[in-house]
Amino acid sequence: MPEDEGIKLLEAVSRLVETLSRVTDVRQRAYALANRLKDKDSSLIVDILGLVRERALLGHEDFLKLYNSLVVPDVFAEVMGEAKVSDLIDAAQVKGMYDVAAFFLDLPDENAHTLRFQPFLDGTLKETPLGMRKTLARRPDFKLVKRIARDQDHRVIKILLDNPRLTEIDVARIGATRPTSPQVLEEISKHPRWGTRYSIKKVVVFNPYAPLSLSLRLLAFMTLQDLEEVLNSPDLSPALQRQAESIIEKKGGVHSCEHNSSE
Repeated sequence: MPEDEGIKLLEAVSRLVETLSRVTDVRQRAYALANRLKDKDSSLIVDILGLVRERALLGHEDFLKLYNSLVVPDVFAEVMGEAKVSDLIDAAQVKGMYDVAAFFLDLPDENAHTLRFQPFLDGTLKETPLGMRKTLARRPDFKLVKRIARDQDHRVIKILLDNPRLTEIDVARIGATRPTSPQVLEEISKHPRWGTRYSIKKVVVFNPYAPLSLSLRLLAFMTLQDLEEVLNSPDLSPALQRQAESIIEKKGGVHSCEHNSSE
């Protein structure tokens, strides 16, 4: 992209970021962003999202806030349609902007990746039908919340996340559970209350059962220290580690581990 066009794009995106950063709810911000972009050329949308990501990596607060909206990409499919999202993926891949394509790739299907077993539920709950467990997840009972939090069905967890008795520690434990359904981790990450917490983003990134696309999106929020830890985590994807290494370099960090980025 010519330098003058790049400057104009940055100015336009900066105005967009300034406007949308005033929207406090992350999901509403995602809807606002998708609606602003839906009629634009796919190639231009990719450039805009790429610029938002780059500025977010550099620590620009408003850009980081807008980038947070990209963690709930189902909104883009809803607003733009599956065909447009497919075009965005193609445009990003043609440009070699795979980090942008990752916003929309590998999203678990609503009924995919649901574990057929419940390794962590106690005997009583393990025999309780799904509908009843969903009902129990709504009850403001502290002890019951602790038990239901071990459920591996994302439909139960989605309801539990709104329970007033649930704490950040509970959510972090859910996010750190292994094995777990990738859909459970998606539900946590896109929740308007819990998905914005750094501790929750971190446990999802470090969970090897998280979809790679989700981990790649959340990686931009990690501190240099945690990015270093990603590089030293043998359970994580080499692709995620390569991206962490790239982000460290962009942020001006010097990683101390002996990580082979060609793994």
